[in-house]
Amino acid sequence: LRESLAQAEAAVRSDPSDGQSWYVLGNAHVSLFFAGGQSPGSARRALAAYAQAERVDPAAAANPDLHLNRATLLQYLERFQAALEGLSRAAELAPGWDEPRKRHGNLLEFLSRLCSLLANRVGHWGHWEGLGGTGGGLGGTGRG
Repeated sequence: LRESLAQAEAAVRSDPSDGQSWYVLGNAHVSLFFAGGQSPGSARRALAAYAQAERVDPAAAANPDLHLNRATLLQYLERFQAALEGLSRAAELAPGWDEPRKRHGNLLEFLSRLCSLLANRVGHWGHWEGLGGTGGGLGGTGRG
């Protein structure tokens, strides 16, 4: 992974206006993020590289894989609205590709279930503190 990252960084240095190189750099950082302990720095660098790819190259901005890969990272980072937007954009750009639509539906279903569970939990305890005691975090009994 480190070698792939080094090659992608070299490609970006060689031609900073090449959106494909920025996209590859973003993918390298995503791979490093998932394989290397979920470093917030890797996530930030991946998102920045994807954004730069879109800024410098209209073809990169129209790449459905870029939007799907970024959405995958955003979903993992629990930035669900942005993930849904990315999956929608990928689906718009590649109407015949089922994966973005399938993942969009799965994420909406997950969020719907999560909201239902939270609503039931809040309704059961009568207030948000019921989600975990005094701090509102998950995991406690909510009883004091």
